[in-house]
Amino acid sequence: MKSPTVGRWQLAQELARLRGGRPRDRVAKAIDVAPSSITRWEDPGGAIPRRRDLHALLEYYEIPKEELSRYLELRERARESGWWQRYGVKGDYGTYIGLESDARQIQRYDAIHVPGLFQTEGYQRALAAGSMADVSQDEIDRRIGVRKERQRVWMHNCPQTWVIIDEAAVHRMVGGPEVMRAQLEHVIALMSEPHVTVQLLPYEVGAHAAMETGPFTVIDVGALNVVHVEQHKSVLFRDDPNEVEEHLRVLDKLRMEAHGDAKTKAGLRSALR
Repeated sequence: MKSPTVGRWQLAQELARLRGGRPRDRVAKAIDVAPSSITRWEDPGGAIPRRRDLHALLEYYEIPKEELSRYLELRERARESGWWQRYGVKGDYGTYIGLESDARQIQRYDAIHVPGLFQTEGYQRALAAGSMADVSQDEIDRRIGVRKERQRVWMHNCPQTWVIIDEAAVHRMVGGPEVMRAQLEHVIALMSEPHVTVQLLPYEVGAHAAMETGPFTVIDVGALNVVHVEQHKSVLFRDDPNEVEEHLRVLDKLRMEAHGDAKTKAGLRSALR
């Protein structure tokens, strides 16, 4: 079943496509709404139009009656609740989880820590202790609960997942030797899953294609590809085909430079020792 996030994203894309080069002000005046409403409806993270407003908009765009049901179905899907909303997750993180939950392929580069889908609870708690000292224990428990559910959904859906991890991440002693040992053993175990590929990007590569971009994920949900780029205290979502292709080229370069399966396992086992 498609997630509400994907439904909302598709609806926003479709509405932007239908408007084309028409000025927002002209469209808004024609259906008697504020120009800001048009902007929000075309934003995947924005508002969902009311049913009557969507009807008016589609009529203005002269959409044939036999095609109206497809847009209305997208609207209904966008209004559904995702499992993450039970945990009070909203905003960018909710958008990311919605895309991830419906992914058929996930490709990621991580520079400083083990990717979230691979993290053990001990590793997560150690990360929280180091980076979220002002966050309550209840909130940390809630976040870990969300992460566990993300991992469960991921293992159930089995999207093809290709992760490139910088060697620095496996040598960073998060939580001490016991926590890191359990974490690295977990990554090695995940490598036996048929839908998981892990490559270690070694120190000796030196400067590489992702040093300017930082950690990022490309998520393919079939209907669209989205790049999720992490920045300091903010994230970016990009679905422009050129930007997606640019990040895929970076991943291809990293794959060529990173270790293959055998050397990656050897590198992880060396870190274990």
